[in-house]
Amino acid sequence: MKSTPEQYAIADLMELRRANMLDVNQEYQRGTVWSVVQQQKLIDSLLRGYPIPLIYLHDIKKEVAGKKKENFEIIDGQQRLEAIYRFVEGAFSLLDPVQDEKKAKFPRFIKHKPCSWSRRTFAGLEEDTRQSFLASKLPVVLVETDDPNEVRDLFVRLQSGLPLNAQETRDSWPGEFTDFVLWLGGKPGIARYPGHAFFREVLGMKPGEDRGKTRQLAAQLAMVYLYRRENQSAEFPDISSAAISDFYYSHIDFERDGVEAKRLVAILDRLTTMLRDGKRPKLRGHDAIHLVALADALWDDYVPTWQDSLPEALDAFLHQLSAAKIGKDAEEPNEYWSRYAQWTRVNSDRGDRIQTRHVFYLEKMLPIIAPLAKDQQRAYGEAERTLLYLRNGKKCDVCGGKVLWAEAEVHHVDPHSKGGKTDLDNAALVHSGCHPKSDTAVEEFAVRFKQEKAKAREIEEALKSLDL
Repeated sequence: MKSTPEQYAIADLMELRRANMLDVNQEYQRGTVWSVVQQQKLIDSLLRGYPIPLIYLHDIKKEVAGKKKENFEIIDGQQRLEAIYRFVEGAFSLLDPVQDEKKAKFPRFIKHKPCSWSRRTFAGLEEDTRQSFLASKLPVVLVETDDPNEVRDLFVRLQSGLPLNAQETRDSWPGEFTDFVLWLGGKPGIARYPGHAFFREVLGMKPGEDRGKTRQLAAQLAMVYLYRRENQSAEFPDISSAAISDFYYSHIDFERDGVEAKRLVAILDRLTTMLRDGKRPKLRGHDAIHLVALADALWDDYVPTWQDSLPEALDAFLHQLSAAKIGKDAEEPNEYWSRYAQWTRVNSDRGDRIQTRHVFYLEKMLPIIAPLAKDQQRAYGEAERTLLYLRNGKKCDVCGGKVLWAEAEVHHVDPHSKGGKTDLDNAALVHSGCHPKSDTAVEEFAVRFKQEKAKAREIEEALKSLDL
């Protein structure tokens, strides 16, 4: 086999295509599979002067009955050449970085650069742009061989390299959120991206061997943390691959050294110190998400004594979880399976599933941790407020209406001034405008609230007795 590197103008490649001298071998090629957006982005890249990968062509020379024929068969580069051909033939117009933001998802810095070709077809380009595009040179390797098996073998070898997965692609995005995730998750071989010890020592991950799995979890943790803080919400976002990519795109202007980034690093530092002793199995990704969310809720409103009891609470939770997984096929699986473990299996990256798990996680962890709010005399801390909000289905105990997190308040059913405890058994979720104020309103609400809770317990016990 002989191979020769060349530079071919786009105009010449298009002429070869129109003259039926640039073919695809349908026996082993897959046909056109790129979406229109992928094709639009390739043309945009060429117009911006970005280089594209090598195109491999089999240079086939034949002589039949004294007549010579030469044509080229595409070995690698079919999708790129098809996209260029379709654009030149007028099949689609190009993307506008601003107006087509949802489809294009270009990095933010591109929006500030000139783009004279936005939303134009090939025929609609300015004359000098059109001619410059056609004159652009593409890197081509001409392969000469009389053995078609060598061509097929080359095709297989070119395709056998592992393509970039979603996280490896995100690693190349511009912006400081990318840099922050690389620093957290680690990229061995690059000194400035050591990776946080939380992922290696507490979760037992190996960023040098997992093709971005550690960085993806780091991105998910950062995404959950930032989403809840930025939106002042107790709810959880979806953390699927597509959702992560959208988050990268919307956070290109993230401040790597900002307050929120430093706070998350401080939380991970502290959790690592508490849990790096090797006294428990390595945590899973879902464990890490709930653990960081819990620590975030405890971080500001509670005295630091919660840090002493968190390892004990985590060990108890993990022990019960292991037992539940063993007994999951029992006639009546325990609640650690039905309310937590089963939701780590299917659609576990959906925000509503994460939220379902987190309610249970808080219910089991908080009583063991027994965190003390800094203003323990009256205030419910963030963790209790979060649990009450989610467990209540975000509904006000006074009016039954939907409560936004920003306006959610916790009311002492039995007033603190009369000995009522600051615990969840004595807590009601209310709108700020529904919060009982007068003595009469407080007393009337307490009676109604306790009656409703007692009735709910009776119904629950009755259902249990019927084995429903």
